[in-house]
Amino acid sequence: MNKISLKVGKWDKVVDYSQLKPTHIANRHFEYIKHSKELKTKTESSLYTEVKMIHYLFNFLMIKNISNLSLFSYATLQEFYAFLKTTTSKSGDPLTQSSQRMAYTFFKNFSKWLYEYYPDEAPPFSIFMKSNFKRNNENIKTTYFSDSVLKQIRKAINSEDDIYTKTYVIISLYYGLRSSDIIALEDNCLSMSDKDGKYDLHYVDHKQNERITIPAIASPVARAISALIRHTDTYRKQSKLNNIFLYVQSTGLINILDSYQKTRLDEFVKKHNITDDSGRLIKISSHMFRRTLATNLQSSGAPIETTQSILNHKHKRTTAKYYIKTKDEDYINQITSTLEHMQIIASTQDIAIIQEDVDFQNALRLPDGYCTNKAMAIDSDYMCDTFQKRGNCYGCTKMVTTPDFLPYFKNLVKEKEQELETKSIYGSNIIQHIEFEKDLIEMLIEKLEKYGEIQ
Repeated sequence: MNKISLKVGKWDKVVDYSQLKPTHIANRHFEYIKHSKELKTKTESSLYTEVKMIHYLFNFLMIKNISNLSLFSYATLQEFYAFLKTTTSKSGDPLTQSSQRMAYTFFKNFSKWLYEYYPDEAPPFSIFMKSNFKRNNENIKTTYFSDSVLKQIRKAINSEDDIYTKTYVIISLYYGLRSSDIIALEDNCLSMSDKDGKYDLHYVDHKQNERITIPAIASPVARAISALIRHTDTYRKQSKLNNIFLYVQSTGLINILDSYQKTRLDEFVKKHNITDDSGRLIKISSHMFRRTLATNLQSSGAPIETTQSILNHKHKRTTAKYYIKTKDEDYINQITSTLEHMQIIASTQDIAIIQEDVDFQNALRLPDGYCTNKAMAIDSDYMCDTFQKRGNCYGCTKMVTTPDFLPYFKNLVKEKEQELETKSIYGSNIIQHIEFEKDLIEMLIEKLEKYGEIQ
C-alpha cells in the first residue's frame, strides 16, 4: 500500500497515495517522495507541503484525461497555468499567487526526478524554460527592507506588547533564522557563553538537518528569548512539550505556533504603521529579514563567506544568487537624480532666478554650499534629517552651491581617491559606492568651473 509517514514538527503525517489518479503517475510521485525522504534532500515538512500542493496537478490531469506526462506539451503547461488561476482552495478562495507558484515548482521538481530516473515517462523539460512565475520569483528572492523601514521596525519592537511577536521579530532581525527554525526553539536553546554575561543560542536548522550554535548572541535577543521561556513555562508543564512558542488555543489545548507567521507580521505592521517611502503600509514576510541581513552584510563589506556562514548555507552560490541584493542599484538611482535636485549655479540666468528666493547673507554657509533651510540658520539645536543621515548636503533640494566652493569639492575628490586605495580590501561593493561619489563630485566641479569661465 502506497502510504508514507512524514514528520512535520512534533507530528507524524501519513500520506495515502491510493486515492490519487492516474494511478501510475501517483505511484511514481510516491516513489519520488520516498526517495527524497531517504536521501534527505529536503526536510520532511517540505516534502509534506509538496505532497499537499501536487494535488492540484492530479486534479488537472483528471480533468484533461492525461495519463502520460511524456505527452505534456508547452501548450498543456499553459492550460495548467490557467487551471491554477481559476481553481479554488479547500476554503473556496482563489489560489494565491504563492500557491500557484508552489504547485508549478513542485511539478517541475517531480519532472526533473522523472527525467533522471524514468526519462521515457518525463515531460519534455524544455516546456519549463519560460515560466509565467519567473518574474514573480525574481522579485521575491531579492526583496529586502530599506534603511527607513528597518528604523521603523526597530522602533516598533520597543513598544510591541505581544511577547510572541516581539521575540519572533527580534530573532529574525538580528540573525535571520528561518521561520520554522524560530518556532521550533526549545527551552534549552540558551546556555551561558564563554564571554561574560553573554548567552549562546542553540537551534536546529531543519533544512540542513543539523544543530547550530550562535555564540555570544546580542543582549536584546537573549532577553527576549528568556522572557518568552518564563512566559510559557506553565504551558510546557501542562503539555509536556519543550517548545517556547507555545500558546493556548480557543479549544483550551496547548499548541505550538504555526511556523507561517504572515498574519502576525501583518498585524505588527498595521499596529505600528510601518510604511514605505510612499507612505503605504509595507508588505512583510519572514524571509525578508533573512535577505535584509544578507544584503546589509554585503553592503557593509563583509566577505560573502561570512554571510554564507551566518545564514548556514551549504553553497556560496545560494547566498549570492538568492539572498544578496546589493544596494548599488538604489544608490545609482539616488546619485543620478542628485544633479536634478541640487541647485547648482551654472549660469548667470540661474543665479538671477535663485537670488530672488535666497538671502545668501542670512543663509547658513556650509563647506559645500548654502543651506536655504531657514531652521538650520536660526535654530542652533536643529539638525535636518538629510545632513544627519548622510553627513553632507550635495543632492539636497535646500542646497545651493557656487564656484566659491570649488576648493572644497576638489579636495573632496582627493579624499575619495585615497579611500579607493585604503578601502580596496573591503570588496567591490564598497569600492563601487566610493567611485560613484567621486564621479558625482567631479560632475559638480565641471559644472561649477563652466560657470566660473562665464563670469
